[in-house]
Amino acid sequence: MSAPAPAAGGVADHYKLTYFDGRGLAEISRLLLAVSCTPFEDVRIPYEEDFKSWLPLKGTFPYKKVPVLTFNGTPLSHSKAIERFLSRQFHLLGSTSEETAIIEGYSEYIRDILIAHNAAGEDAAKLSKFWNEDISPILASLLQNAGDNGHFFGDKLTLPDIQFYYIFTSYFDDTNGKDKVEAALAPYDNLKKIREHVANDAHIKEYVAKRK
Repeated sequence: MSAPAPAAGGVADHYKLTYFDGRGLAEISRLLLAVSCTPFEDVRIPYEEDFKSWLPLKGTFPYKKVPVLTFNGTPLSHSKAIERFLSRQFHLLGSTSEETAIIEGYSEYIRDILIAHNAAGEDAAKLSKFWNEDISPILASLLQNAGDNGHFFGDKLTLPDIQFYYIFTSYFDDTNGKDKVEAALAPYDNLKKIREHVANDAHIKEYVAKRK
């Protein structure tokens, strides 16, 4: 994927993404910026027990929360709004209103995986139910509607491809189910193909090799 065209007047758009020094709610946005070859300031607030670095900054952000994407000087808030903004900027949300609605439908359905997992909390019985019962119908529905060419929609990379890749490579880590991911995906070859297609993107590989 090539870098986006310069803004009007030949001056490149400026992106600054501010979040804590971790992946969390900002990582999908970082992946979108990486896959589009877009330079950006990756501002990371240190995690500290007394929040000494965060507290002086908190009041300067809309809603007093991060992540915040500052685009050409304008702060944009909420992780999902930022992801959709970047996807529109980089043509990862389709070319018509209808295509955008279909792609966003995939995106929301993928989020259902996180909602179901978060609802289980740290309850062992609920987590077992999530991995053994709850996740399968969601993946089956995604499979039914996904293409067989390494993409959820059409023949180009879109936002849900990136989201799915992130969830099944980074979100589920050694502390919250990484060991169960491959078993969950085992029956769904086309979904694994989507994950691998993103993983093999040269710009994603470069970013992942260097990221924290």
